[in-house]
Amino acid sequence: FVTIFFVGWYYQRFSLRMGILVGTLIGAVSALVFSIGGSAAVYYAGAALAGIGYGLACAYPVTLLLANWFHTRRGLAVGLSASGSGLAFMVFSPLLSKIILRFSLTTAFVTQAVFLALSAVAVFLLVRDYPAEMNLNPYTDGKAEKAVSRPVGNGPVASPPVFPLAVMMLLIGGAGLSFSGHLSVLAITCGYTPELAASVVSLFGFILFLSKMAAGGIADRIGPRKSSTLLTLCFVLGCVAVLGMHGVGAFWYYVLALLLGIGSSICTVGPPLWAADLAPAEEYARTVKRMQIFYNLGGIVFNVVPGIIADHTGEYKSSFFLFAAMMLASLLILFGMYQKQGK
Repeated sequence: FVTIFFVGWYYQRFSLRMGILVGTLIGAVSALVFSIGGSAAVYYAGAALAGIGYGLACAYPVTLLLANWFHTRRGLAVGLSASGSGLAFMVFSPLLSKIILRFSLTTAFVTQAVFLALSAVAVFLLVRDYPAEMNLNPYTDGKAEKAVSRPVGNGPVASPPVFPLAVMMLLIGGAGLSFSGHLSVLAITCGYTPELAASVVSLFGFILFLSKMAAGGIADRIGPRKSSTLLTLCFVLGCVAVLGMHGVGAFWYYVLALLLGIGSSICTVGPPLWAADLAPAEEYARTVKRMQIFYNLGGIVFNVVPGIIADHTGEYKSSFFLFAAMMLASLLILFGMYQKQGK
């Protein structure tokens, strides 16, 4: 979270290619530090390095890269990119578990470090800031277009006002970053077995992986505002499905995971597309940065709220109604900003 405040300054001094390379190498070093272990200070150092590497090398520079390389079908590109995290979760979680059980936790961390180092090599070999560096044009549905070396936005002349943008992203971050961590404890407090809870969380991850790929394509076809409405309503219906959870039949729990997996894709796919719509080209990077700051702050602030509610009520269902209200409120704010910007 702290790194996000400095990421704009960082990429003013480094190219996207070199900036991602350095951030990925910092991630590799963090895994090596964790593999050393032995004291709290070492673990804190590893965590700090992991946070720095993640903040520098992930969502912000990738969003700028996609804006440079895609003038059309950007939603599909954003969705494919965002789905990578879900794919990695499905592939590496069982793989690292097997490594830990067969060898050791240290070996798992070293494996991560090697993978991140190889990823850094791939970044150096494959990534370029602009298509023009390879005598290519940005993707434009096959239409001829002069090669350019500039960020692309299709927004209005004025930037969106900061206050409603901040409130919207706080609400989305609070709901989008909090609910998934409480899916399993929701099930257990409703009387389901831990084994069933684990299977439903796995289903949620798989659906989220697929929906992130599809969400961008849907946005390209019907527009970011309409697709945001559709996905937000899916999220809200998923939260409402908690009413059917009673610890006996698992049907509504699976419905909840399905709808939340589809709807929550808007939390990561939506912001880059909204920024392109609502901000002028020269303000695109700054708007994305602001969105990420408030999105992550919302997650930090609201992540403890379900636990506080459960302490007073003894259940987690109320938290999911709160998440639904937060997402609906964020959608209304988004409508207001689109209207104000003449969209």
